[in-house]
Amino acid sequence: MKKTTIGDIMYYNIYTKKEFSGKNLEKLQSTNLQGGFCTFNQARKLGGKVIKGSKAVTKLSRMVMDGKEMEFRSYPVFHISQIEFNKEVK
Repeated sequence: MKKTTIGDIMYYNIYTKKEFSGKNLEKLQSTNLQGGFCTFNQARKLGGKVIKGSKAVTKLSRMVMDGKEMEFRSYPVFHISQIEFNKEVK
C-alpha cells in the first residue's frame, strides 16, 4: 500500500501539511489552482512573504471556540505561487 505524501495531495495547507476538506475544498477547487495554500501569517512563520500586490485567492472558514460559544471565522488564503520564500518549503 502506497503512503500518501504532500505531492499526492492537490489542496493542502503548506504550514500545517493538512489536506483541505468540505466547503473549504470546494472553494479552493473553484479557484482553478492546485497545490499549497496558507494565510499571510502562516507564510511569515515559514520565513516567506506574500508578493506585493497579491490578492487572496479565496476566504476559507472554520469553527473556532470563542469563550463558551462556537463561531465561524474566515481567513484569506494565498496560493504558494504568490509567496516568496527565503528557503525551499517542503
